[in-house]
Formats: sequence, structure tokens, C-alpha cells
Amino acid sequence: MSTSTFRRFFGLLGWMLLVPSALTALGAAWLLASGMNMLGDTHTAKGRVVAHEEIMTGPSHRRGLAKKSIVEFVAGDGRTYSFTDSVARQQQAIHKVGETVSVRYSAKDPVQAEIRSSTTVKIVIGAVMLLSSAIGMAVGWLLLRLRPRSVA
Repeated sequence: MSTSTFRRFFGLLGWMLLVPSALTALGAAWLLASGMNMLGDTHTAKGRVVAHEEIMTGPSHRRGLAKKSIVEFVAGDGRTYSFTDSVARQQQAIHKVGETVSVRYSAKDPVQAEIRSSTTVKIVIGAVMLLSSAIGMAVGWLLLRLRPRSVA
């Protein structure tokens, strides 16, 4: 393989790393911002776990049972809302039925509430995604720098 072909391959590989990494960075930034209460007027309330929802997770050849907590809480306007937490936990839910949990919700859309401990999970996942995408973008940029220069 000639040096020119080798460098073109690095250029293509660079774009294949740079673009998805940049898109992942945007998703990670949104995940971090939502987890850190930066996306609007959020409130907290005390809620109670009223049930669990069982779901199947994973690819078809490795299915597993996971549970999500269903929580009821009273918002600042006095109305009672119910939601299913977005984080599923393997084998059993992290919260027992009847347990009191801290709930975080948007004043504009209380139905989209979440258990506050799930927010920590979002922050950790967002930070790992952001770090990984930054590394991918750096490697992609470096590979693009190695591609051949056009002679003018």
C-alpha cells in the first residue's frame, strides 16, 4: 500500500471517528445539563413508591428481567402525579414499595418527573460519554491531520 493511499485511509477513518464523536458529545452535554438541573425550572418533592414495573432488557439472546419504580408525588400546585422512573435495575428495583423517595420534576411538565437518585446515574453516564467522545474527536482530528495535503 502506498503512502498516499495509507494517508487517505487515515483521513476517512478520521471522519468516521470525528462525526459520531461530535454527535455523542452533544447528547452527553444534554444528558449532563438535564441531570444538573440546567434545562429549566425544576422543583423537588417527596414521593412514594407505589409499585414496580417489570421489563425485559438486553438483546434477544441475553434477555434479563429488570424493574422500574412507579412513584406518586404531590406537586407544588397540589395535584397528585404518578410516573415510572426512567432507570431500570436488574433483578429488583432499588426502592421498595412504600418507600419515600425524593422526586425532581419540571414545573412545566410534572409528568416527566424522575427519582432524584436516577439523576446521579444520568450525570455519571453523561460524564463518561463526554469524556469518550472527546477522546474520539481528538483521535479523529489527529487522523485528519495525517491525510495528504492537496498541492496548489
